[in-house]
Amino acid sequence: MSAPPSSAGSPSLRALFSSRAGHLALAVLVVELLAGMQIYLNQTVLPLLATEMGARNAYGLVTAAAQVPAFLTMPLGGAMLARWRPDRLMTALTALLVVGAVVGALAPNVEVYVLGEILRGLAAGALATATMGVMVAGLPDAWRRLCLAGGSGMWVVAALAGPVYASGVSASWGWRWALVVYLPVLIAARAVMAGQIHDLRLDEETDHDETVPWLPALAMASGVALIGALRASSPWFWPGVGVGTALVLWSCSYVLPDGTLRLVPGRRAGIATLLWVCAFFLTLDYLVAPSAHDVLGLTPTQTGWALTAGGIGWSAVAIACGARPAREPQAYRRRTMLAAVFFVVGTMLMVVTVLEKADWWGLPVGYGVASIGMGLTHLDTMNRIVTDPVEPDGITHAQAATAVTIAGAAGGAVLGTATTAFVAPAAAGVETSRLWPTLVLLAVGLLLTPLLARRAA
Repeated sequence: MSAPPSSAGSPSLRALFSSRAGHLALAVLVVELLAGMQIYLNQTVLPLLATEMGARNAYGLVTAAAQVPAFLTMPLGGAMLARWRPDRLMTALTALLVVGAVVGALAPNVEVYVLGEILRGLAAGALATATMGVMVAGLPDAWRRLCLAGGSGMWVVAALAGPVYASGVSASWGWRWALVVYLPVLIAARAVMAGQIHDLRLDEETDHDETVPWLPALAMASGVALIGALRASSPWFWPGVGVGTALVLWSCSYVLPDGTLRLVPGRRAGIATLLWVCAFFLTLDYLVAPSAHDVLGLTPTQTGWALTAGGIGWSAVAIACGARPAREPQAYRRRTMLAAVFFVVGTMLMVVTVLEKADWWGLPVGYGVASIGMGLTHLDTMNRIVTDPVEPDGITHAQAATAVTIAGAAGGAVLGTATTAFVAPAAAGVETSRLWPTLVLLAVGLLLTPLLARRAA
């Protein structure tokens, strides 16, 4: 593998704008910002396009159209990086994403819009892995840590700028323009990335004869699609969830480094820790908005405050942890133990709020406190995974990138989707009798995170 774009010098404001590593890091941060804003864009555009196209009954279809293809290509990202030049791969995937966005913007009906979302989802899944791979292999350790910490900050900015962009452009020019106005910025950022990694190679550390994981990728996408298609009122709900979960776990056992699901100490246990904590915390995140609306009767503004509190709590603490990473095993264990306290306290405050129908501020405070726990855990765990150990452990840069991407998304997609359907089994929405025990179980799951982290330390 060729050397990173710049192996000399430490991160600084001047180096950010004058060095190849700085340019690459800056481009990655811009892409991360746009990825965060995309979430708010989708939330804003969906009801508008559904109304215009007479497709209010197609919310699930539109959502799945982008999500499922992403899980199909996400496991393939490592194999793509191992076989093709990263700059060419990123250029091709960016072109596919742009085509998907344009198709959606020009769609005369919901069927064509879904086609655009499928194209965009296929590109987005592989791009997520490719971007992580470029960051792992193309940046020195200090720059990589800065980039990961800065990425958390970008989500704070996205939480503030995303709704403004989506609602402002949609109100002024229409929702179709909102889908494409940001594309020049995205293309420019991806072009900068491609320019800085034109001499980067990841294939020298990988066996060219290694089988491309087509079947595991299909299994993962099918598992997520099956769970997303089920309703809690159906007698096939729990059998379907079981089958879907089994498909995703089988795919993970194949795609992730061997020994990950057995918690082999070191980076493999770190990947399992990331998978675990993301699954339970993102499920908690998925429940905030439905709980606010259906149980507490909060206004959109109050719900927005709850979501913003979580984003700020996670991101602000992650930035602080990125500035002072827990490199030593003992420091990492202490930090995850502290995180467990915040997880439990925050989630229990949410339980009290929904049971007692307490003041609305209980939800943002509870979720914000729980999010501090995520900030204490997430970034340090990612750093341990993407940093090469002193003694090689057989995990390549491409494998590390794939593992981080899948671990951060797969668990939340499975557990979050199933749980959201379970707590809202009827048209009336979320049922308190199902919600509060679910929150307690999520708190228990998050409380167990330090046990997994001990093996990753």
